[in-house]
Amino acid sequence: MCGQEWDTRVPHHEYWGKKMELSAVQILSILIALFAIIDPFGAIPIFLALTKDAQESQKHKIAGRSCIFAFLILVIFTFAGRYILDFFGISVTAFQVGGGVIIFMAGLPMLFAYPLGMKSKEAEVVESAERGDVSLVPLAVPMLAGPGAITTVLVLADQHKFLISKLTILGSAFLVLAITFFLFWQAERLFRLIGQTGLNLLTRIMGLILIVLAVQYILS
Repeated sequence: MCGQEWDTRVPHHEYWGKKMELSAVQILSILIALFAIIDPFGAIPIFLALTKDAQESQKHKIAGRSCIFAFLILVIFTFAGRYILDFFGISVTAFQVGGGVIIFMAGLPMLFAYPLGMKSKEAEVVESAERGDVSLVPLAVPMLAGPGAITTVLVLADQHKFLISKLTILGSAFLVLAITFFLFWQAERLFRLIGQTGLNLLTRIMGLILIVLAVQYILS
């Protein structure tokens, strides 16, 4: 009786076994995807512009808060994203294609070191600077946890449905944002070291990675 009852559900080995786990290659792929879409190198000039008049300790606080806010936003969409799609009646397949297009559009201008929507971001920079709080807008949103990052975690969370897989995705996001915090912390030194040309080169590399990932999402 118990055996028959268990057979009508998810097999024990499938739920707890290897199918539940992500391979090292998959984890690395998730990490690279999130690093590319969050693009901390591309956010450095914006961070420097927003904090140019701030004291060193205040810059560290702004960097920390922006990364925390961005992580919390990604946590929400990792766990609630599927319910949001169901609420609006959007199929996962349609979202993967649409998400792939969004990621492609985000990556294409990065090949020319010109992030998508920079004009609107510059307006947000001015507006946020006037308000005095830049950690949430525009640093956390839309610079770090923008439409591309949200789309990426939504697609990844649907591809890997188990809790441990979602935690792995969030662990990768946490690691990327920890690196982002360190880069913000050392932003002035890094900018002096590699300059705008170096940052543009890194942004172009991230853009190329995003375009390839976007095409893969659509093909999948």
